[in-house]
Amino acid sequence: MRLTSPRFNWNMRLQQTADNSPPMKFGDTGLYVRHVQQALIDLKHPLPKSTAKYGSPDGDFGFETKGAVIDFQRKQRKSDPDFGVDGIVGEQTMGVFDKLLRTPVTLARIPTMGDATDPNANLAQSIISVLDHPRLADVNFIVQGTHISRSSFQEVRDAIQIGDITAEQHVLPPNVSAVYFARDALNKFTGDVIVGANTFAMSVPRITTDHERAVVVHEATHAFCDIRAFGSNPSGPAFSRDKSETIAHVAQGTFHHILTGGAQTDPQTSVATQGLNPIFLKADEVARQLLGTKAIQTQTLNELATLVRTNRVALGQNNRTNFDGVA
Repeated sequence: MRLTSPRFNWNMRLQQTADNSPPMKFGDTGLYVRHVQQALIDLKHPLPKSTAKYGSPDGDFGFETKGAVIDFQRKQRKSDPDFGVDGIVGEQTMGVFDKLLRTPVTLARIPTMGDATDPNANLAQSIISVLDHPRLADVNFIVQGTHISRSSFQEVRDAIQIGDITAEQHVLPPNVSAVYFARDALNKFTGDVIVGANTFAMSVPRITTDHERAVVVHEATHAFCDIRAFGSNPSGPAFSRDKSETIAHVAQGTFHHILTGGAQTDPQTSVATQGLNPIFLKADEVARQLLGTKAIQTQTLNELATLVRTNRVALGQNNRTNFDGVA
């Protein structure tokens, strides 16, 4: 069953719940549990214990949440004798939530928690692990006056640890692995917040491949720029999207070269002249200069910036960044 409510359809784990693969049950923890808890609350099944600590759902599918699910299922059984009452959120229960709750909701941030079924599956902790990688010490360069080094990624790591930056798994377009949202992402029809500001949105629940690690470094570079709020000084030059993307691709390409000895390949196509492959190859050329005995050649960097600009225009993006600082 495909979820259609904008409250739920962005989250891969909630979609898996709706497909019973697997359903949500006692002992589960995480952001997707918080959204089910909020659904219960909005449907008049209060959770006073589960909201006492943070003032919002705690993401812990414990006895109180299971009891509320059972109460909700019993209410549904009054009109549908075949409705299951088992305290487990699967296709039936998630389907009713999806039907009844059609307005997006943004939950207040709470400290990062692990996943009860796999402690390593926590996305934020997975990102932190990448940002703690010792070889990030070799990513050290200055492009257009912006210095990116290991301390840059440590600043982002620290911001995630204290909750100023969060991480969420989202259903993203096929050609997008991750996005860092510096500002709220809004529903274009209703204006409701879909993804809150200062959020890593990833298409995977945890980082497992070198390609994904390099993508994290790319988005972390954007997050670092946001922490420093580049371009927010009215008297200074605008910090354009082209500049931001060029810097992020240098960091991404360098880290990927460190990990693998070569350039990334666009998962959507292996043709060198198609997709992101031209950018990846040029970023690897910059990386080889950076990691070798040569300084970054201005011509090579300009060629990368041109490829980035061409891609940005092809995607219909403007040249303005949205960095406004991390609260």
